[in-house]
Amino acid sequence: MKSFGVLTFLLALATASPVAVSPAESSLALQKRDTEVIYLANCRSLTSCCAPEGHYSVIAYYPASGQSQNGEVPASNNVCTVSSSNYVWWEQDGQHCSFPTGVTFTTHLDSDAASRPLYSWAGWGSNGYKNFNCYKDNGRKLYETSGPEWAKPCSSIYYCIPQ
Repeated sequence: MKSFGVLTFLLALATASPVAVSPAESSLALQKRDTEVIYLANCRSLTSCCAPEGHYSVIAYYPASGQSQNGEVPASNNVCTVSSSNYVWWEQDGQHCSFPTGVTFTTHLDSDAASRPLYSWAGWGSNGYKNFNCYKDNGRKLYETSGPEWAKPCSSIYYCIPQ
């Protein structure tokens, strides 16, 4: 009796044909969309000889978050310097800078954001067009620019995504 059931199943499997399915309307199909992201980053200026290490802070904009996961350097008009002489205290309310495009991004991080767990909500920011939720990042190297005798690695301290 068992072999009859197996034989029936195999026969049905061998003679089965695929059923045509009409493609979904492209306007109705769900698409995964990447979102823009803004990083609050601390950078170092390193030279191979004789100059002391420098520190500075930037805000870096990426139009798609996928463009910021493998060390990609943001376009030059998507980076603005908050402090060119030292690291900025990101948790001080109202840190801001203006991009070469004329857009200004202003942060509003909670004063205790640095002591919160990784990836937890830290505050918010705004570019004048929309608001962003900001989260504590793990300090990973976001990107690095370099030349023959210098390097400027930048580490992500916080990242902000649209609300």
